[in-house]
Amino acid sequence: MLDLLDKYSEIIKEYHITTYENITTSYRLKLNITFIDDSRLFAKEYFFQNDERKYSYHWTSFSGELIFRWDNAPHWENLKTFPHHKHTPIDIIESRETTLEEVLKLINKILSSKKI
Repeated sequence: MLDLLDKYSEIIKEYHITTYENITTSYRLKLNITFIDDSRLFAKEYFFQNDERKYSYHWTSFSGELIFRWDNAPHWENLKTFPHHKHTPIDIIESRETTLEEVLKLINKILSSKKI
C-alpha cells in the first residue's frame, strides 16, 4: 500500500490511513488522501475470506463537491461493467477503474494535465 502511495507522491500532498485491519486472508482499509490541488479521495476497501471484495473511492473537490465516486455496490444492472460503476456530478456511468491503483492513475492523469 505504501509503495502505491509513494508511486503517486508527486500528486499527493498528504494521506491518513484511518483503518487497517488484516486478519488471515481478509482485510479492511480506510484511507484519506489530499492531493496537490486540495481535492480529496476517501477510499474504502474490504476483502473477505471468500474472495468477495467491496470498495468505494470518493473523490471531491477542495470545497467538497463530487468529482467522481467509484464503487461496486450491486445496483445499476444496466451498465456493461456491473457491478462496477462511476458516479459523476450528473450521471452514473460504466467504470473500468476498480482498484485504488487504477483510480490513482486516472487522478494523476487529470491533475497532471491541469496547471496547478
